[in-house]
Amino acid sequence: MFGELKHDLEADDASADEDPETHYNLGIAFREMGLLDEAIGELQKACLSFDRGHAFPQIMQTYTWLAQCFLEKGVPEAAVRWYEKALNVNGIDGETRVALNYELGGAFEAAGDKPSALKHFTNVYSNNIDYRDVAERIKGLKS
Repeated sequence: MFGELKHDLEADDASADEDPETHYNLGIAFREMGLLDEAIGELQKACLSFDRGHAFPQIMQTYTWLAQCFLEKGVPEAAVRWYEKALNVNGIDGETRVALNYELGGAFEAAGDKPSALKHFTNVYSNNIDYRDVAERIKGLKS
């Protein structure tokens, strides 16, 4: 199955180079198959295409998928970068912003950066005191 997908990818590579939707969908498919490196590569291509001016409404989701892949690979420092990019997307609502700050706090915590983790968890706490386990995470970081 992977061989067929890779062959199809190579055959359509020239036309899909600037199609962020195709790269996004392939990235999600690779992640679901557990192929994190391939998923990251495709998701990064979607981001590059977006950076080159191609319209892509799922860019925030792409950034968060990339962050999750890097966390799964044990590279939280890279995940931080993508969560920060997601936070800077124009037009995200307050609830999404809270969720992203929570995830970013977790990535900083996994990277060993307790002050930054505490900052983002406190941001979540100030907006929604009952959000997931944020109160416990703050308490744990302060002790």
